[in-house]
Amino acid sequence: MKKALIVAAALAVLGIGSLYAAGGKDAGAAAGGKVKLTVWGRDLGDGEPDHAYVTALVKNFAAANPDIELDYIALGDPGLADKTKIAMAAGTGPDIFQSWGGSVMGGYADANRLLDLTAELKDVPGSAAASGAMSWKGKTYGVAPFFAIAGLYVNEGLFKANGLAVPKTIDELEKACDVFVAKNIQPFACGAKDKWPPLATYMYLTNRFGGDAFGSAQSRAGRFDADPFAKAAAKIQDWMKKGYFGPTPLGEAYGDAQQLMATGKAAMQVTGSWMCGQFSSKEFTDQTIGLYPFPVQAGGIGKETDVMGMTDIGFVATKLAEGKKAAVVRFLKYAMSAEAGAAEPGRISSVPGVKAPSKLTEMGAAIFGKAKMVQFWWDQDLPPNVTSPLNDTIQTFFLPQTDVKASLTSFEKLAEEAMGPAKK
Repeated sequence: MKKALIVAAALAVLGIGSLYAAGGKDAGAAAGGKVKLTVWGRDLGDGEPDHAYVTALVKNFAAANPDIELDYIALGDPGLADKTKIAMAAGTGPDIFQSWGGSVMGGYADANRLLDLTAELKDVPGSAAASGAMSWKGKTYGVAPFFAIAGLYVNEGLFKANGLAVPKTIDELEKACDVFVAKNIQPFACGAKDKWPPLATYMYLTNRFGGDAFGSAQSRAGRFDADPFAKAAAKIQDWMKKGYFGPTPLGEAYGDAQQLMATGKAAMQVTGSWMCGQFSSKEFTDQTIGLYPFPVQAGGIGKETDVMGMTDIGFVATKLAEGKKAAVVRFLKYAMSAEAGAAEPGRISSVPGVKAPSKLTEMGAAIFGKAKMVQFWWDQDLPPNVTSPLNDTIQTFFLPQTDVKASLTSFEKLAEEAMGPAKK
């Protein structure tokens, strides 16, 4: 799961300065004896609140380290993931790239494309969850200054105006949705056109029905068309038919979903804590929005303390940077500093000493702090060759004619080809 960003070639085209220039040369020694570090990232220097950390990180690191020429190339999303996948397969690419960690990163580590920095980063302070996300088979390849969790964003003003309490169960959630549909208010902003945004909702529903059903299927002890997956898919399809996602969910992009929340036209959204900055910004919205745990299912297995989330901003180093390890480590350590983290307006920090900048971030941090289990985004925790089919499959749940069980069985067949047959 990841944010949709506008793809740009490099921050230099946005007029931020020469240190962002997208050079065509391979990473190596720069002019004047400087060490050149090439970094591929998602975020752009376009003034958006959720890009503030990376913008400040690159600018301030370059200013404080004149012996390093930093070539930061902003590729957006999915540009970063697509280009990284191709580069890793070819043994090319940057010195450092932005990563969510997990098994996608692990696949690159298994292919000997990443730089082992276990010893160099062992004393870097940060949360255990973030450190674990950037490690694979006992080795550490990078840092994760910010963690993300998905939760239920609620327009508290709309709920209050309609005499509704924030739902704690799926039944309460559905009753609230029925009230909003009757009032011509869209219950959920979704953004299903972009495929990945509904993933968090589906992950939570699967968990609430079946606990760690995903872990079972991932380990091949179970199947991806098992009962919890099918029940969650059927629930999404039922909600779609009832109008909970609006009249045309497959025509609504993630940016559209944000605007529906910002203008009070949608009552709720299930998405990541990266939106805390924007939903806290008076320039972005005049609505009062809160962030709450996803409701539980009566009779289900999953608990409120089962949280979906992963690294929000992370960086890993590649083997290509082996000859300039000291510069790489300096960048990664600065990325994990309280000074760098202070520029972030909304995300949940993994770095000690970084104060939560808003009420929404405090609410997200409280959910994260109470979590007993954190499940990584499925589209980052499965092999790369099945992640796109996963999001394609979830998108079919928004079609009324879809046989969701058959759709999941088709995905299970792909999983068997990539991951082996299920044991049951």
